[in-house]
Amino acid sequence: MAGGALFLAITTVQGIIRDGFDPWQQAMSALSLGPGGWVQMINLIGLGVVMLSTVPTWRRILAGGTGHTAYPVLTAIVGASFVVVGMVRQDPAPGYDPAGLALTSPTPLGLVHLAVAGVAALASVASLAVMAVRFRGDPAWRRWSVWSWVAAFAVVGCVVVYGIWSVRSHGYAGTFERAAVAVPLVWMFALLRRLSAGTPFMLSEQTTLLRTSSGTRR
Repeated sequence: MAGGALFLAITTVQGIIRDGFDPWQQAMSALSLGPGGWVQMINLIGLGVVMLSTVPTWRRILAGGTGHTAYPVLTAIVGASFVVVGMVRQDPAPGYDPAGLALTSPTPLGLVHLAVAGVAALASVASLAVMAVRFRGDPAWRRWSVWSWVAAFAVVGCVVVYGIWSVRSHGYAGTFERAAVAVPLVWMFALLRRLSAGTPFMLSEQTTLLRTSSGTRR
């Protein structure tokens, strides 16, 4: 969570101080263009590495139930995607072309960047859907199934709005892209906070009833 917060903080500061950059409209990876672009490249790669480092822990947390393999794999895909988009720069976007390339068509590397970013978005949505299915089978977390679906659809909506708005030189496309990254991070923070508070995780309904019955007899 600290890694995610640091990533967003570095991105925000760069967006504010970068000459000619509109943080409301431009994508986060556009900061990898022009002078000082290496900072955002390292920032993207760093977030990806942090996410990859959590995969073994998620496997232990989710062991023995729905998503114990799918969620860690999807998390690894998101992390690896951030590493790739950090290494492969995007093409100049409308409203931000610091090198003055004035491209009339996308470059092969620019297309790779877009494709990998799309994979990251799909994997992020899929991971929330996987957890929504698993939460549904746990009485203590059943409401989280609804919130997980809400988060998944919120990410989809933000990505769609970003895609439509990103072809313009002014607007709020970048704001929606940042929201698509922030929503899963906020969801994860809330999940970890509830776990740290001692809420039993992923017990079956039968197990919960047995514990309640045992406590009543005592």
